[in-house]
Amino acid sequence: MALVREVSSSSSGGAPVNLRDLLVSCASSITAMAAFGDRCSGELMEQFLPAVSFVISSISGFCFSDLFPSLRFMDVVTGTKRRLWRARRQLNGVLDKIIAENEARRKAKDDSDGNGDPLSAMLRIRDEGQFEFPFDATNIKAIILDLFTGGTETVSSITEWVMAELMKNPDAMAKAQAEVRQAFSNVDPRDHESHTEELRYTRMVIKETLRLHPPLPLLLPRLCRETCTVGAFEVDKGTRVIINSWAIARSAEHWSDADEFRPERFADGAADYKGTRFEFLPFGHGRRVCPGSGFAMASVELMVARLLYYFDWSLPNGMRPEELDMDTTVVGPAARRTNQLLLVASPYEALMEI
Repeated sequence: MALVREVSSSSSGGAPVNLRDLLVSCASSITAMAAFGDRCSGELMEQFLPAVSFVISSISGFCFSDLFPSLRFMDVVTGTKRRLWRARRQLNGVLDKIIAENEARRKAKDDSDGNGDPLSAMLRIRDEGQFEFPFDATNIKAIILDLFTGGTETVSSITEWVMAELMKNPDAMAKAQAEVRQAFSNVDPRDHESHTEELRYTRMVIKETLRLHPPLPLLLPRLCRETCTVGAFEVDKGTRVIINSWAIARSAEHWSDADEFRPERFADGAADYKGTRFEFLPFGHGRRVCPGSGFAMASVELMVARLLYYFDWSLPNGMRPEELDMDTTVVGPAARRTNQLLLVASPYEALMEI
């Protein structure tokens, strides 16, 4: 509900809401709750989330040594190396405090909840030392950073694209909003998550958005294990192959009106997020499929549903739906809108109940 309160506060007086900033903050909080549990102190979380944001922005920029190793000295000249070291020190400091706080609770035997969060589980694995390879604080910090860079950016980006597509397609917006308000009517806000199963059309909207705007346009590289022929091309053994899921999802060979937003194309329910249909691979396929897809989609569904339930949305300054830009920029862990999504939020009557 923090997202709803933030939107309500930011939209006072009819001012446009920068939806991206609020979605990133919400996604970060959800991921933090999942990673650390609900007992991580608020003060540490206030330090951690900005640190993660700083790290993501720092690692997403251009780096000379990545493309031209012989020009690595340019990273010093441009200040890139200095910024990356500063980001590392900042994040390390906050993570050390979070780990120390968790360990202090364990030593005090304050573990009535079973330490079920991933951080507690990883610290327990580290202490037991059952792995044949080293597993120390550095590994734990790296896993936590992967959770946040993978979860926060993709979840917030997908949700932003869903709202953009609904604003560009008012009929779909009206249908999805009516469905959400019918499903959540007379339901305690704390039970909204258990009613998302009823949002059949809204889920179709999310799938269609993922088809048009997959969070990772290029899937993780694969290594060809044997020479084979794909179409008219011979792919040699040892070749590194990168799948363009964006191009596949917009191919006229597999999709009718491929560039059109038509959620009804998923009405048969045959497509899922596990790669059962190779023309729809927003999270990859096989052993390298995104392990957090289930968590991500549960978060996206609830965020979208609450935005549609508690607010009516309109474009600022009299902008028409067809004037809304849908340009994409691939920078960092996810493919985002080039321009941040600014919308006007009008409170729905249900907002008065919370």
